[in-house]
Amino acid sequence: MIQQELNLQGTEVLVDAYSGVGTLTLPLAKQVQQAIALESQPEAIEQAQLNAALNEITNVTFHTGTVENLLPNLTVHPDVVLLDPPRKGCDRAVIDSLLHIQPERLVYVSCNPATLARDLKLLCASGHYQLSKIQPVDFFPQTAHVECVVFLQRHR
Repeated sequence: MIQQELNLQGTEVLVDAYSGVGTLTLPLAKQVQQAIALESQPEAIEQAQLNAALNEITNVTFHTGTVENLLPNLTVHPDVVLLDPPRKGCDRAVIDSLLHIQPERLVYVSCNPATLARDLKLLCASGHYQLSKIQPVDFFPQTAHVECVVFLQRHR
């Protein structure tokens, strides 16, 4: 669903914040010019690098550290930023960095509606972003847990 909605052209720079083992990064890397994975857990980055090598994906660079420290120090300007933060949502420094670098598109994957609403309010109230689509996904049937995938476009 994310791949279809993004309609990637192969020229984009994609940043996957909170990338984990590359579950979202690696399939998307096949459709962009460059992908950058940011993850705080060194073990997850090691696994992501192994997954990239096993799948012969060579256009991904991996950075270990917190997103709030890594994102503002990127040396390239991303066209797309994918956010899949923990339940606590994005640190305010991450939101501030996004508002500063203003990628064309954001994809926010969330397992917590409260922190998703908080972060979307900050992103959209700034006037820089507008929601283009929200897609709930029920990975855990018969429970109260629902993931949401939110697509935002930079407001012109």
